This record gives sequence, structure tokens and C-alpha cells, in this order.
Amino acid sequence: MATFAIISALLSSNNVSAQDTPTPFDCAKISIGGNSYDISALKKTYLVKGEPKAQHPNKLRVDYSVNPCQAIAVPEGQANEHCLSGTWVCQDTKVIFGEADPKTVTLLPIAGTAPAAENVPAREVSPLVALADKIENVAEVPWNLTLKGGLISGQDQSAVITFICDTSATDYDVAPTLTGYKNGVASFSWKSKAACAVHTELPVKESMGGFSVFLTVLFSFAFVYLVLGAVYNHQVYGAKGLDLIPHRDFWRDFPSLVVDVVHHVWDSVTGRARGGGYVSV
Repeated sequence: MATFAIISALLSSNNVSAQDTPTPFDCAKISIGGNSYDISALKKTYLVKGEPKAQHPNKLRVDYSVNPCQAIAVPEGQANEHCLSGTWVCQDTKVIFGEADPKTVTLLPIAGTAPAAENVPAREVSPLVALADKIENVAEVPWNLTLKGGLISGQDQSAVITFICDTSATDYDVAPTLTGYKNGVASFSWKSKAACAVHTELPVKESMGGFSVFLTVLFSFAFVYLVLGAVYNHQVYGAKGLDLIPHRDFWRDFPSLVVDVVHHVWDSVTGRARGGGYVSV
């Protein structure tokens, strides 16, 4: 009993640990509403360039770096031009000096993971997927991928990427389109073949019907009857071959008996009498 209790406790603790451990985000195995999606072909960093806006005496342009599957890789020696490590969506505000190359002035991690710092709580990207609103003339319902960025400078940051199935969009190097940035939420629209469902799950039957249960029980009893009867005949009578079948003579005559019963019922229903009848031997 003590051993059983210890084993039960260990199994219970393992179950709890498995349930408490969050499932890592795998962009090759996304499931929404019974459909499966695989956007692993988009597992790289994309640059979404904004439109330059006049900011006297120069111009400003807000770009975004986006990776829908994992944190953006920061090239060695370019940390000043990229958001901190762990960022999935980075907002890069650049100033444009005439014909010179744009220069980064501010970097804002819109979505990503970062450890806690002084007076700053830890941030988790916590990917969340859900169906979006249906779009006219689009066969499949779009779906959203929400990536969180946490509280930065008093504003909760996040990114919402709306994936739209387009079987003709097979160029996986095409970046998403920025649809807006408001109240800390950067919104993107992404048309791609990778956004299409790769598998539709069929509904699982909750239980068998009454007839299925009846057949299952019937065949189970028949199997047990044959096995136990064969064992008994072999052990008691030393039977072999067809003689192992329990009540063999009865089952051999059973078809004839069924035919006689059917004829008797039919004659009774139609009012016809049969000569001779059934005589017991």
C-alpha cells in the first residue's frame, strides 16, 4: 500500500507539472477552430518600410521589423540599429537627411520577451491565435496572430497580424503590409499561401449509437462463447478440429431449424396449412 501511494503521488506530481508548463509556440503547428496552419515558411525577419513624413527640416520614416515565428536575430555589431534581443516586432523611427542614409533615432519593441529590470516588469510575447472577421471574396476566414510586448513608457504594446489565405501568393519573401499603429497596437495584413489551412479536422464522434453497442456486445459474447467452448471440449473430450466448436450438432442443424420456423410463421400469417408439419424426433 505504501509503495502504491508513493507511485500515485509521483504520477500526480508529473501530471501537474505537465499541465503547468506552457506549450511553446510552434508556427508549423497552429490550430484554430478545427483547422491546422503552418506558417513556418515565413519564419524569418521582414522589413516593412513606412512612408516618409515631413518633419522640418528633414523627414521621418517609421519602419517595422517583423518575425511571426520567433525573436528577431540581431546581427553582430549592429545592436544600436535593432531592438533588444528577444524582440519579435520592432518599431524603428528613422530621420532622413536629404540624400544621406536614414539614421535611427528611436527603437521601440512592439512585441517580444524581456527579463525584468529596475522598475520594469518582465515581458512575455505570449502568442495568441484566433479567427478574424470574414473578408468578402476570400474563401477562407482570415485569422489573427497577436504578439504582446508589455508595458513600455506607460503604454501597453502589441502587434496583431491578420493572415489572409491567398493561394496565388507563393512568394514568401514578400513582407506584410502595415495597416496602422494606434494606442500601442501595430496592425499588419499578410496575404500568403502559407496562411491557408493545411488540414481540416473532422468532428470526433462522442459515443457509439445503440445499434453499434448492441453489435459490439453480441460479437463479444460470441467470441467468449466460442473460445471457452473450444477449450472445454478439448480439455474434457480431447476434441480437435471442427469438433472443438461448442454444440456443433446444434449449429449444424440451426439453418434448417430457422427455415422451418420461418415457414411456420408464414403459414400462420397467411392461413395456409402445410401437410406433415414439424415432427420432433
